Amino acid sequence: MGKIFALSATAAVLLLSACADHTASNLAGPRTPSDAALASNSNNGNDGFALHPNGFGQGSYAAWKAHEGLPDSKGNADQALYFQKMTTTATFAAGVAKITGLEGQPLSAITVLSWEHRTDGWCGAGAPRWDIIVSDESGDRGVIFLGCAAAVHTPGSAASWIRESYPAGTPIASLPATGFTADFNPSDALTISELLIVFDEGTDIPDNPGFVFLDNITVNGHVFTGPGDNGSN
Repeated sequence: MGKIFALSATAAVLLLSACADHTASNLAGPRTPSDAALASNSNNGNDGFALHPNGFGQGSYAAWKAHEGLPDSKGNADQALYFQKMTTTATFAAGVAKITGLEGQPLSAITVLSWEHRTDGWCGAGAPRWDIIVSDESGDRGVIFLGCAAAVHTPGSAASWIRESYPAGTPIASLPATGFTADFNPSDALTISELLIVFDEGTDIPDNPGFVFLDNITVNGHVFTGPGDNGSN
């Protein structure tokens, strides 16, 4: 928890650009596996996954908050991951969380992405969202945007919580990637460079309170309920 990470320049450039192209977020389809199936595959001990909340810019950050979320896998703090952007969407600022443990693996290694969001917070077309930063065979990079509003929505673990899940009809590895430069080749076998959760839509959007609480953040079989669910990296 609280580990500072250096957000790559190319990733930062695209943090505010999701509203321009939601191709990857315009999908809908069947529900993802049940909670029971996810729980049976979960290994929150030492599998190498870790989540590092941070952020940058005016009025914007991400951090775990105690007594704001659902039950934790360890302890009784009931933590949730809070994202805030208390400024306009055009302001270069965002709450960001980086999930490590998948770098260098093929894009197909990501099979399930989900979270639960508390209904007093924002779930828009571009925030919160998953940014999957990928590299082609030449090392040129691109991104797959997975926005909250276009995910599969199902009831959460408690009242006032909703689950948003991907894939949403199309496997994640089949979704189109937008290149950072014209040299990016999306038809290559893509590898994972970074996995981020980004909150960068601001309070100028009607009904956006400028924040969201997320919990039970799931990457494949690993569920983050609090900072104690970080693995070995």
